[in-house]
Amino acid sequence: MTQTIAFSTGATNSTVRLEGGPVELTGTVNLADLHEVIFSEEKIKIRHGNGYEHYTPAGTEPAVFQWVGRTKIAE
Repeated sequence: MTQTIAFSTGATNSTVRLEGGPVELTGTVNLADLHEVIFSEEKIKIRHGNGYEHYTPAGTEPAVFQWVGRTKIAE
């Protein structure tokens, strides 16, 4: 199931380039193909394993996001 919330850059359910983070998420990915993606005004959170990988817009290219960290899902 994919959960999406409005995102200011219009990246919802589109192909983007992710830089950094887990190898499985690095490179060009289609956000619609991922299990759970949460969008906010500041970042994209992608569920991966037992946590979320956090990405923020990278520079002026609207479809490029840089990995900034990881949070674990509370048990």
